[in-house]
Amino acid sequence: MVNIFNYEYFIGLGGFSSFELLLFSLIFLSIGSFASSSIFRLSPNSLNEQTNTNLLFPRSFCPDCKTSIKLIYLIPLVGYIIQKGKCNSCKKEISSLYPLTEIFFLFSGLVALKIFGLGIFLYFSILLIYLFYVLFYLDFKFYYLPLSLNLLLVITGFVSNIFFNVFINDTAYIFNLSSITFTAYGFLIGYSSLWFINFIFRIIYKRDGIGGGDFILFGGIGSIFGPISLGLILFLGAFIGCILFLIFNNKFKNEIPLGSSLILGSVFYFFIKKYELLSNFLVI
Repeated sequence: MVNIFNYEYFIGLGGFSSFELLLFSLIFLSIGSFASSSIFRLSPNSLNEQTNTNLLFPRSFCPDCKTSIKLIYLIPLVGYIIQKGKCNSCKKEISSLYPLTEIFFLFSGLVALKIFGLGIFLYFSILLIYLFYVLFYLDFKFYYLPLSLNLLLVITGFVSNIFFNVFINDTAYIFNLSSITFTAYGFLIGYSSLWFINFIFRIIYKRDGIGGGDFILFGGIGSIFGPISLGLILFLGAFIGCILFLIFNNKFKNEIPLGSSLILGSVFYFFIKKYELLSNFLVI
C-alpha cells in the first residue's frame, strides 16, 4: 500500500508552471506568517493575558506600542522589508522570528511539493511541519506545549492514518495491525510510556520530572508514526536533548525541553524511515 514513506513523485517542481510555483510560494509564506503569529499568540506572556489574545483575535498589533498593523505590512516578507525590520509606528525592531519563519516555510513547502507533488501527502506534511514548528519553539523557549495544538496533533494522526493511511508503514503489516490499532496503540503507548516514567520519577524524587504536555505530545507522535517507532524516537529525542543541554546549559539549567527534543527525534525518524537509512539494522 502506498504511504508517505514509499511514495515517489518523479516529476518534481518541473511539473508546475512558473505561475503555479509563485502561487504555492505565496501560500507557503502565508502559512509561515501564520506559524509565527501562532507562536506569539499562544506564548504564555502577560501581554496575551491582558489583551485576551488567541489565534484569531484581536487583529495583528505591535507588541510594544499596541498599534494595529496595516494590511500591507501583513504581507509575508514584503511587510517586513517595507518597514525595514521596524514597527512603522514606534520604530521598535520587529522580531527576526517572523521573516525567518516565513522563509523556513517557503523552503520546507517547496521541498515537500517537490517530493510529494500536489496531493494528500503534501497537505498532511505541511500541517505536520506547522504543528511541529510551533510546538518546538514554544517548548524550547517557554517549556510550554499548548493543549489545543497537542490535541490537533493527535487528531492529525488519527485522521491521516485511519482515513488515508498516510503514515501506515510496513511495520503495521509485519505485526498485523489495522490502521485503527496502529494509530490507537501508537497514542496509548506513547502517552502511557512517558506517564509511567514520570510516575517512577515522582515516587523517587517526590516531584514531576516530565510535564503533562509531553505525555500528549508523545501520544500524538505515536498516533502518527505508530507504536513500533516510539522506541527509536525516544532514544533520538533523549540523545538530542542531551546535546541541547550541553549547548544551552546556561539557558536550561536543570530542565531540558523534552517536547522539542522528541519533535526533533520524530523529524530524524521520518527521514530515516523515508530514505531507509537504517534498513539493514532496524525494523522500524
